[in-house]
Amino acid sequence: MFRATTLLVALALAACSAGPGRRDAGSGGSMDAGPIGDVDSGGPPPGFDGGPPPPPTDAGPPPPDAGCEATTPVEATIIGDPPDMLLTVDISGSMCSPLVDTFPPSMTTKLQIMRDALNALVMSKDARINFGMMLFPGDNSCGAGTVRNPIMARNGGAIMSTLGGLNTDFFSCALAQQGATPTGPSLDAARTYYGTIPVNPVGRYVLLATDGLPNCGPPTMDGGTEETVDETVMAIEALSAAGITTYVIGFGTDLSGGGDALMRMAVAGGTSRPYSARSAAELDTALDAIAAAIIPPSCTVMLGGPSRDPMLFQVRFDGGPLIPRNMAHTSGWDYDPATNIITFYGAECSQVQSGSVASIDVDFGCPGPLI
Repeated sequence: MFRATTLLVALALAACSAGPGRRDAGSGGSMDAGPIGDVDSGGPPPGFDGGPPPPPTDAGPPPPDAGCEATTPVEATIIGDPPDMLLTVDISGSMCSPLVDTFPPSMTTKLQIMRDALNALVMSKDARINFGMMLFPGDNSCGAGTVRNPIMARNGGAIMSTLGGLNTDFFSCALAQQGATPTGPSLDAARTYYGTIPVNPVGRYVLLATDGLPNCGPPTMDGGTEETVDETVMAIEALSAAGITTYVIGFGTDLSGGGDALMRMAVAGGTSRPYSARSAAELDTALDAIAAAIIPPSCTVMLGGPSRDPMLFQVRFDGGPLIPRNMAHTSGWDYDPATNIITFYGAECSQVQSGSVASIDVDFGCPGPLI
């Protein structure tokens, strides 16, 4: 089954010029021959001596590339089966505080920034990743997280709706979110949840986004709880043993002393390092990088609009040389008018999969090379 994502493809609906046409005499009418000169000028003008008129100057066909207009960028879709990702999001009481060390000072909470960043992620990658979402703690204490949105295709709208229902402004957030950070039990719950759904062969992932180290251990003298980094690492190792990779994002400046713990968690999850985000922009960058790392590359592009004559396509990568159409599928590209899909083969497919191609340019209206 195909699932899709958005890719900008330049599609030029260019028309080859047919040249100027001849004048229509109309029904029962005649073309104006223009002035014919004096009757004593030596004879009638050409075409009035009983012979055939001279041929029009544009009687021949235009050259193959005549009249092509400039490329007009439009939106199209690149096709590929998406992996599964469970967003595991910290909504503990500390997420209701603003980022520190910002100037000018802001009352925007970390939870507001996280909500906006996740909205952007699921909106832009909705067709390329099957998202689900767990929020933790599951209560206002140390309860394990609960899956608010089960993993499914095209789930971005439902996740945005759940995020929109959170109290994220400074005052209401502080009243609503007072829990601690039971990261380990929440990741155990994530593994249990994954055990209830079919295994996705494309990939299964957890994205842990937190602003603090895991706690909810034994009580401390000051009324808090001890950190539970070891237990959390064990929970991530159990996820990894089940074939589920865990990405770790540490958000905010409160984690400045937790680098070693986050590194242990990331390595246990099967990634080389945690992602640190100290601002909204850095959080967006981290989320985009993780999404790019798990989305499988595809050699298949679906075009918008009606199906077209493949003889009139011109295809390029990044505005470079024309890529020949190859119906033997050993290289180049081919087009299926039944599905309105262009597929790349051989070296060209490898280029797309490598990520070295920034844009795929498709022009319609004039012939391109054919192998």
